[in-house]
Amino acid sequence: MTVSQAISAGLAAAWRNKAVVSLFFACNLLLAAAVAAPVHSAIADHLGHSMMANELARGFSAPWLTEFQLAYSGFFKGFSIAIVYGGILFLLLNAVLSAGAFEVLSRAERVEPEDSGQAPVSLGWSMHAFGRGLGRFWGRFLRLTAIASIFYYALFWFWASRVAQFDRWLFRDGVREAPHFYLEWLRWALLFGCCFVVNAIVDYARAALVAHPHRSTLAALGEGAGFVAGRLGRVMAIYLGLGALSALAVLAYAGFARFFPQSSVITVFLWFVVAQILLWIRWLLRLSSWAAALAFYQSRSAPAPVPVQDALTAGA
Repeated sequence: MTVSQAISAGLAAAWRNKAVVSLFFACNLLLAAAVAAPVHSAIADHLGHSMMANELARGFSAPWLTEFQLAYSGFFKGFSIAIVYGGILFLLLNAVLSAGAFEVLSRAERVEPEDSGQAPVSLGWSMHAFGRGLGRFWGRFLRLTAIASIFYYALFWFWASRVAQFDRWLFRDGVREAPHFYLEWLRWALLFGCCFVVNAIVDYARAALVAHPHRSTLAALGEGAGFVAGRLGRVMAIYLGLGALSALAVLAYAGFARFFPQSSVITVFLWFVVAQILLWIRWLLRLSSWAAALAFYQSRSAPAPVPVQDALTAGA
Protein backbone atom coordinates (compact mmCIF):
# COMPACT_ATOMS: atom_id res chain seq x y z
CA MET A 1 0.00 0.00 0.00
CA THR A 2 1.35 3.38 -1.00
CA VAL A 3 1.17 6.58 1.07
CA SER A 4 -1.65 8.01 -1.04
CA GLN A 5 -3.61 4.75 -0.81
CA ALA A 6 -3.24 4.72 2.99
CA ILE A 7 -4.45 8.33 3.25
CA SER A 8 -7.40 7.60 0.93
CA ALA A 9 -8.28 4.47 2.90
CA GLY A 10 -8.13 6.40 6.17
CA LEU A 11 -10.36 9.20 4.92
CA ALA A 12 -12.85 6.73 3.43
CA ALA A 13 -13.01 4.62 6.61
CA ALA A 14 -13.55 7.66 8.84
CA TRP A 15 -16.22 9.04 6.50
CA ARG A 16 -18.08 5.71 6.48
CA ASN A 17 -18.02 5.75 10.30
CA LYS A 18 -19.33 9.28 10.84
CA ALA A 19 -21.20 8.03 13.91
CA VAL A 20 -17.86 7.38 15.66
CA VAL A 21 -16.60 10.83 14.65
CA SER A 22 -19.78 12.39 16.03
CA LEU A 23 -19.39 10.41 19.25
CA PHE A 24 -15.88 11.78 19.80
CA PHE A 25 -17.06 15.30 18.94
CA ALA A 26 -20.10 15.12 21.26
CA CYS A 27 -18.20 13.66 24.23
CA ASN A 28 -15.43 16.25 23.98
CA LEU A 29 -17.93 19.08 23.47
CA LEU A 30 -19.90 18.07 26.56
CA LEU A 31 -16.74 17.79 28.65
CA ALA A 32 -15.53 21.17 27.38
CA ALA A 33 -18.92 22.70 28.24
CA ALA A 34 -18.70 21.25 31.75
CA VAL A 35 -15.20 22.69 32.22
CA ALA A 36 -16.28 26.10 30.86
CA ALA A 37 -19.51 26.24 32.88
CA PRO A 38 -17.91 28.00 35.91
CA VAL A 39 -16.56 30.76 33.65
CA HIS A 40 -20.01 31.17 32.07
CA SER A 41 -21.55 31.50 35.52
CA ALA A 42 -18.92 34.04 36.60
CA ILE A 43 -19.47 36.14 33.48
CA ALA A 44 -23.25 35.99 33.91
CA ASP A 45 -22.96 37.07 37.55
CA HIS A 46 -20.61 39.90 36.64
CA LEU A 47 -22.69 41.22 33.74
CA GLY A 48 -26.27 40.55 34.76
CA HIS A 49 -28.58 42.60 32.53
CA SER A 50 -26.25 45.56 32.20
CA MET A 51 -25.53 47.63 29.12
CA MET A 52 -22.14 45.92 28.84
CA ALA A 53 -23.88 42.59 28.28
CA ASN A 54 -25.60 44.04 25.21
CA GLU A 55 -22.33 45.51 23.96
CA LEU A 56 -20.48 42.20 24.35
CA ALA A 57 -23.16 40.51 22.27
CA ARG A 58 -22.04 42.70 19.37
CA GLY A 59 -18.29 42.59 19.81
CA PHE A 60 -15.36 41.85 22.11
CA SER A 61 -14.21 44.47 24.64
CA ALA A 62 -10.61 44.33 25.88
CA PRO A 63 -11.20 46.90 28.70
CA TRP A 64 -14.07 44.81 30.03
CA LEU A 65 -11.89 41.66 29.96
CA THR A 66 -9.21 43.44 32.00
CA GLU A 67 -11.80 44.58 34.51
CA PHE A 68 -13.30 41.09 34.72
CA GLN A 69 -9.90 39.45 35.29
CA LEU A 70 -9.08 41.89 38.09
CA ALA A 71 -12.44 41.42 39.75
CA TYR A 72 -12.24 37.61 39.58
CA SER A 73 -8.50 37.10 40.07
CA GLY A 74 -9.03 34.56 42.86
CA PHE A 75 -11.51 32.63 40.73
CA PHE A 76 -9.07 32.38 37.80
CA LYS A 77 -6.31 31.03 40.07
CA GLY A 78 -8.55 28.16 41.07
CA PHE A 79 -9.88 27.73 37.54
CA SER A 80 -6.34 27.23 36.19
CA ILE A 81 -6.12 24.10 38.35
CA ALA A 82 -9.49 22.96 37.02
CA ILE A 83 -8.15 23.31 33.47
CA VAL A 84 -5.26 20.97 34.33
CA TYR A 85 -7.66 18.36 35.68
CA GLY A 86 -9.88 18.91 32.66
CA GLY A 87 -6.94 18.24 30.36
CA ILE A 88 -6.28 14.96 32.16
CA LEU A 89 -9.95 14.00 31.78
CA PHE A 90 -9.81 14.82 28.05
CA LEU A 91 -6.74 12.58 27.71
CA LEU A 92 -8.35 9.67 29.57
CA LEU A 93 -11.67 10.03 27.76
CA ASN A 94 -10.12 9.97 24.29
CA ALA A 95 -7.80 7.09 25.23
CA VAL A 96 -10.80 4.98 26.30
CA LEU A 97 -12.94 5.98 23.30
CA SER A 98 -10.07 5.24 20.93
CA ALA A 99 -10.24 1.58 22.01
CA GLY A 100 -13.70 1.29 20.49
CA ALA A 101 -12.80 3.46 17.50
CA PHE A 102 -9.80 1.32 16.55
CA GLU A 103 -11.93 -1.81 16.69
CA VAL A 104 -14.57 -0.24 14.43
CA LEU A 105 -12.02 1.20 12.01
CA SER A 106 -10.15 -2.10 11.82
CA ARG A 107 -13.37 -3.77 10.69
CA ALA A 108 -14.42 -0.89 8.45
CA GLU A 109 -11.97 -2.02 5.84
CA ARG A 110 -10.20 -5.36 5.94
CA VAL A 111 -7.00 -4.72 4.01
CA GLU A 112 -5.58 -7.64 2.08
CA PRO A 113 -1.81 -7.97 1.50
CA GLU A 114 -0.72 -5.53 -1.16
CA ASP A 115 0.51 -8.31 -3.44
CA SER A 116 -2.66 -10.43 -3.21
CA GLY A 117 -4.62 -8.54 -5.86
CA GLN A 118 -7.82 -8.70 -3.79
CA ALA A 119 -9.98 -5.64 -3.11
CA PRO A 120 -10.63 -4.52 0.49
CA VAL A 121 -13.88 -5.75 2.04
CA SER A 122 -16.01 -3.15 3.82
CA LEU A 123 -17.55 -4.38 7.07
CA GLY A 124 -18.99 -1.10 8.33
CA TRP A 125 -19.95 0.43 11.66
CA SER A 126 -21.76 -1.27 14.52
CA MET A 127 -22.25 -0.36 18.17
CA HIS A 128 -21.43 -3.98 18.99
CA ALA A 129 -17.95 -3.59 17.50
CA PHE A 130 -17.42 -0.30 19.36
CA GLY A 131 -18.45 -1.83 22.67
CA ARG A 132 -16.32 -4.91 22.08
CA GLY A 133 -13.32 -2.68 21.41
CA LEU A 134 -13.92 -0.77 24.63
CA GLY A 135 -14.18 -3.96 26.64
CA ARG A 136 -11.11 -5.61 25.13
CA PHE A 137 -8.63 -2.78 24.80
CA TRP A 138 -9.46 0.16 27.08
CA GLY A 139 -7.02 -0.93 29.80
CA ARG A 140 -4.12 -1.48 27.42
CA PHE A 141 -4.88 1.74 25.55
CA LEU A 142 -4.75 3.63 28.84
CA ARG A 143 -1.38 2.06 29.61
CA LEU A 144 -0.13 3.10 26.16
CA THR A 145 -1.32 6.65 26.88
CA ALA A 146 0.51 6.66 30.20
CA ILE A 147 3.72 5.43 28.56
CA ALA A 148 3.38 8.02 25.81
CA SER A 149 2.95 10.75 28.44
CA ILE A 150 6.26 9.71 30.00
CA PHE A 151 7.92 9.88 26.58
CA TYR A 152 6.47 13.33 25.92
CA TYR A 153 7.63 14.55 29.32
CA ALA A 154 11.16 13.26 28.62
CA LEU A 155 11.19 14.93 25.20
CA PHE A 156 10.11 18.31 26.55
CA TRP A 157 12.52 17.99 29.50
CA PHE A 158 15.40 17.34 27.12
CA TRP A 159 14.67 19.64 24.17
CA ALA A 160 12.75 22.47 25.87
CA SER A 161 14.82 22.57 29.06
CA ARG A 162 18.28 21.03 28.89
CA VAL A 163 19.08 21.78 25.26
CA ALA A 164 17.67 25.30 25.66
CA GLN A 165 19.93 25.90 28.66
CA PHE A 166 22.94 24.62 26.74
CA ASP A 167 22.01 26.83 23.79
CA ARG A 168 21.86 29.91 26.01
CA TRP A 169 25.18 29.00 27.64
CA LEU A 170 26.83 28.43 24.26
CA PHE A 171 25.87 31.89 22.99
CA ARG A 172 26.04 33.79 26.30
CA ASP A 173 28.93 35.96 25.10
CA GLY A 174 28.12 35.92 21.39
CA VAL A 175 27.38 39.00 19.37
CA ARG A 176 25.99 37.28 16.29
CA GLU A 177 22.30 36.46 16.59
CA ALA A 178 21.84 34.43 13.40
CA PRO A 179 23.43 31.13 14.64
CA HIS A 180 21.43 31.23 17.86
CA PHE A 181 18.24 32.04 15.92
CA TYR A 182 18.60 29.09 13.52
CA LEU A 183 19.61 26.68 16.29
CA GLU A 184 16.48 27.64 18.20
CA TRP A 185 14.34 26.83 15.16
CA LEU A 186 16.22 23.55 14.75
CA ARG A 187 15.64 22.68 18.40
CA TRP A 188 11.91 23.25 18.15
CA ALA A 189 11.74 21.33 14.87
CA LEU A 190 13.50 18.35 16.47
CA LEU A 191 11.19 18.52 19.48
CA PHE A 192 8.03 18.42 17.39
CA GLY A 193 9.54 15.83 15.05
CA CYS A 194 10.25 13.54 18.02
CA CYS A 195 6.70 14.11 19.28
CA PHE A 196 5.33 13.06 15.88
CA VAL A 197 7.42 9.89 16.00
CA VAL A 198 6.17 9.02 19.51
CA ASN A 199 2.60 9.67 18.40
CA ALA A 200 3.10 7.39 15.40
CA ILE A 201 4.61 4.64 17.55
CA VAL A 202 1.63 4.73 19.91
CA ASP A 203 -0.88 4.68 17.03
CA TYR A 204 0.82 1.70 15.37
CA ALA A 205 1.06 -0.03 18.76
CA ARG A 206 -2.72 0.36 19.01
CA ALA A 207 -3.04 -1.07 15.51
CA ALA A 208 -0.87 -4.02 16.58
CA LEU A 209 -3.05 -4.62 19.64
CA VAL A 210 -6.24 -4.65 17.54
CA ALA A 211 -4.64 -6.94 14.95
CA HIS A 212 -3.21 -9.26 17.64
CA PRO A 213 -5.55 -8.96 20.67
CA HIS A 214 -3.59 -11.39 22.84
CA ARG A 215 -0.38 -9.33 22.84
CA SER A 216 0.69 -7.40 25.90
CA THR A 217 1.00 -3.63 25.96
CA LEU A 218 4.81 -3.67 25.92
CA ALA A 219 4.90 -6.23 23.10
CA ALA A 220 2.56 -4.07 21.01
CA LEU A 221 4.65 -1.00 21.81
CA GLY A 222 7.77 -2.80 20.61
CA GLU A 223 5.94 -3.91 17.47
CA GLY A 224 4.81 -0.34 16.82
CA ALA A 225 8.32 1.05 17.35
CA GLY A 226 9.84 -1.52 15.01
CA PHE A 227 7.18 -0.92 12.37
CA VAL A 228 7.68 2.86 12.46
CA ALA A 229 11.49 2.56 12.47
CA GLY A 230 11.44 0.29 9.43
CA ARG A 231 9.08 2.54 7.46
CA LEU A 232 9.74 5.95 8.98
CA GLY A 233 9.57 7.91 5.73
CA ARG A 234 6.22 6.50 4.63
CA VAL A 235 4.73 6.69 8.13
CA MET A 236 5.71 10.35 8.45
CA ALA A 237 4.43 11.06 4.93
CA ILE A 238 1.01 9.69 5.94
CA TYR A 239 1.03 11.82 9.10
CA LEU A 240 2.14 14.94 7.26
CA GLY A 241 -0.43 14.43 4.50
CA LEU A 242 -3.32 14.22 6.94
CA GLY A 243 -1.67 16.87 9.11
CA ALA A 244 -1.73 19.28 6.18
CA LEU A 245 -5.49 18.76 5.87
CA SER A 246 -5.85 19.38 9.61
CA ALA A 247 -3.79 22.55 9.26
CA LEU A 248 -6.16 23.73 6.53
CA ALA A 249 -9.11 23.15 8.88
CA VAL A 250 -7.36 25.14 11.62
CA LEU A 251 -6.56 27.96 9.18
CA ALA A 252 -10.18 28.01 8.02
CA TYR A 253 -11.28 28.26 11.66
CA ALA A 254 -8.81 31.06 12.39
CA GLY A 255 -9.74 32.95 9.22
CA PHE A 256 -13.45 32.63 9.93
CA ALA A 257 -12.97 33.81 13.52
CA ARG A 258 -10.86 36.73 12.31
CA PHE A 259 -12.94 38.06 9.43
CA PHE A 260 -16.51 36.96 10.11
CA PRO A 261 -18.36 39.91 11.71
CA GLN A 262 -19.97 39.21 15.10
CA SER A 263 -22.22 42.21 15.31
CA SER A 264 -25.37 40.58 16.68
CA VAL A 265 -26.66 37.55 18.54
CA ILE A 266 -27.52 35.88 15.21
CA THR A 267 -24.02 36.28 13.79
CA VAL A 268 -22.48 35.03 17.04
CA PHE A 269 -24.72 31.96 16.83
CA LEU A 270 -23.76 31.38 13.19
CA TRP A 271 -20.07 31.72 14.10
CA PHE A 272 -20.57 29.10 16.83
CA VAL A 273 -22.27 26.67 14.43
CA VAL A 274 -19.56 27.04 11.77
CA ALA A 275 -16.85 26.67 14.43
CA GLN A 276 -18.40 23.38 15.61
CA ILE A 277 -18.59 22.11 12.03
CA LEU A 278 -14.87 22.82 11.60
CA LEU A 279 -14.13 21.07 14.90
CA TRP A 280 -16.14 18.06 13.71
CA ILE A 281 -14.01 18.01 10.56
CA ARG A 282 -10.93 18.13 12.79
CA TRP A 283 -12.12 14.99 14.56
CA LEU A 284 -12.87 13.38 11.20
CA LEU A 285 -9.25 13.95 10.19
CA ARG A 286 -7.98 12.62 13.53
CA LEU A 287 -9.89 9.37 13.08
CA SER A 288 -8.73 9.30 9.46
CA SER A 289 -5.17 9.28 10.78
CA TRP A 290 -5.98 6.26 12.96
CA ALA A 291 -7.70 4.49 10.08
CA ALA A 292 -4.76 5.20 7.76
CA ALA A 293 -2.37 3.76 10.34
CA LEU A 294 -4.54 0.65 10.62
CA ALA A 295 -4.78 0.22 6.85
CA PHE A 296 -1.03 0.70 6.36
CA TYR A 297 -0.18 -1.68 9.22
CA GLN A 298 -2.58 -4.35 8.02
CA SER A 299 -1.32 -4.14 4.44
CA ARG A 300 2.28 -4.58 5.58
CA SER A 301 1.78 -7.18 8.28
CA ALA A 302 -0.98 -9.39 6.87
CA PRO A 303 0.25 -12.84 5.94
CA ALA A 304 0.46 -13.69 2.26
CA PRO A 305 -2.35 -15.97 1.04
CA VAL A 306 -1.47 -19.64 0.73
CA PRO A 307 -1.94 -21.01 -2.82
CA VAL A 308 -4.65 -23.66 -3.10
CA GLN A 309 -2.27 -26.29 -4.49
CA ASP A 310 0.17 -25.75 -1.60
CA ALA A 311 -2.66 -26.00 0.90
CA LEU A 312 -3.84 -29.32 -0.59
CA THR A 313 -0.27 -30.65 -0.56
CA ALA A 314 0.18 -29.66 3.06
CA GLY A 315 -3.14 -31.29 4.01
CA ALA A 316 -2.14 -34.50 2.27
